[in-house]
Amino acid sequence: MKKIVLVGGIGSGKSTVCGMFEDSGAGVVNLDDIGHDVLLMPAVKDALRDAFGTEIFDSEGVVVRPALAAAAFDTAEHTAALNAITHPAIMDECFRRIDELGAAHDVAVVEVTSGDMTREAFSWADAVVAVSAPEALRIERACARGEQSEADVRARIARQATDEQRESIADYVVENASTLADVRAAVAQVWSALVR
Repeated sequence: MKKIVLVGGIGSGKSTVCGMFEDSGAGVVNLDDIGHDVLLMPAVKDALRDAFGTEIFDSEGVVVRPALAAAAFDTAEHTAALNAITHPAIMDECFRRIDELGAAHDVAVVEVTSGDMTREAFSWADAVVAVSAPEALRIERACARGEQSEADVRARIARQATDEQRESIADYVVENASTLADVRAAVAQVWSALVR
């Protein structure tokens, strides 16, 4: 089974591109989805409470994701603390899901938003695909979801790798700044190269 990492910043259109790979026959693992799931784990919640306080939880003791994002992406130190708490649990679950997909798929695409953007971090992958888009467009897309303010989105972008950094570790780059048809054509070219 080929394991492909798909990287891109907030609002770049990774989910759209991932869906196109899925339509082509790939199994998909979304690290953001896993990231939401690990926020339900008692050990992760305890560590987050120690790092960021009780204000990131609602009255039921559930992590409020926008509050966590605001607390975790305000400084590089807080972002590093969040990654140190959640990353090991996320990757354990990621590899478990990849193994499950192997029963029905020849290719697994793992959608990655944040974390260490180095080739070493993805040494387990067969290829890295970067999705890029102009920052203004990324901010517009992310704000349109209605979960975060423009200030929150800008803070998050400031704590993530740049498109240039992601592209520098990528085997393939998909530009997502024009039409869906153009993006679909670019994904089809990458897919053809991956499964060749």
